[in-house]
Amino acid sequence: MREETRESLKGWAVDLAVITVIGVFLAVLGPFGNFFNGPLWQRLPYWVGMAWSGALVYGGALRLILAQGWSRPRVWLALTVLVVVATVPFALFSNWVASSIWPILRRAPGLSPLVWYGEGLITAGPQVALFYLLHQRRAAARAKAAGRAAAPGALLGVRPADVLCLSMEDHYVRVHTATGSSLVLATMAQAIAALGGIAGLQVHRSWWVAEKAVAGAVAEGRNVRLRLSNGVVAPVARTSVAAVRAAGWLER
Repeated sequence: MREETRESLKGWAVDLAVITVIGVFLAVLGPFGNFFNGPLWQRLPYWVGMAWSGALVYGGALRLILAQGWSRPRVWLALTVLVVVATVPFALFSNWVASSIWPILRRAPGLSPLVWYGEGLITAGPQVALFYLLHQRRAAARAKAAGRAAAPGALLGVRPADVLCLSMEDHYVRVHTATGSSLVLATMAQAIAALGGIAGLQVHRSWWVAEKAVAGAVAEGRNVRLRLSNGVVAPVARTSVAAVRAAGWLER
């Protein structure tokens, strides 16, 4: 499983765990008169179900917004619009579910669509803000970890200047030097970041090559490979041939 997928699943697991606790708390509290609708065994599945539904709707939309790379003020504006707009269908959905569990609500005075929408805003607003803060906290933790891993030698186990190439092997990266190679548990992106800007190119999804390591190139039809100074031959993806040619490596 890719590192990005694991991080995404972990984030969803945290969000759902937190929102489940909130759902249980609301079931016990019974806000907006819900305490008098029925016993706890009815309120519990209702509030936890609404909490999970909200997590999927608002949490999914939040991730799409954050993926745009917008500035913080623009993100908050988008989240505000999200809450105002998405709460309309969500309030209708929660009203339908609650009325199905407690039919008496269909005849309850004062429960107009506007009131139900207002109650939806009161619960959705803090929920979206909480999701955003949790996401920011996770992003800060990942950035801190990446910063530690990117320190020279901390992740790779050798000096960045000694690295000739990197190659992926399952969930590991093989670090090649003039004296041999070793495996480190990392993604290719993390390993490249740990090089600290050493001149080179990622010539393939699974290969990064240092400029100083290129001894020559071999072309067989449309397939291009690089011969390195340590005897390793690195494949070049067709989408990377132009970059390799622009770097002058094919003429070596």
